[in-house]
Amino acid sequence: MSGPETGDLDAVLKLDDAWNAAYHRRDPAAMASVLADDWVGFFPDGRAVFKAELLEGMRRNPPATLMFERHAARVHGDTAFTRGTLYANGGRVQSFFRLYARRAGEWRAVGVQVVP
Repeated sequence: MSGPETGDLDAVLKLDDAWNAAYHRRDPAAMASVLADDWVGFFPDGRAVFKAELLEGMRRNPPATLMFERHAARVHGDTAFTRGTLYANGGRVQSFFRLYARRAGEWRAVGVQVVP
């Protein structure tokens, strides 16, 4: 693949890596730059979590050795997704489906679906 799609995929993967790094470092300021203001996450217990709540929760997460494994990434016009698995301290914690959107020329995360 070459052309605009390659540049878009590279931008989304860079943003996805920034999400992982911010989560690993428990850095709400870095995570805030990844997430759109209207970001929403859906968790296995049925809860919907919004940006402010996620950022606040990051401050309370206990330290852990995290590893992210990406299984898929795809761009469809101004929308993209990544799918992966999170491991903490060597054990599988969750799988996730992250949704990204390009708005005013910039990619931002707009949602995530987390499953056990």
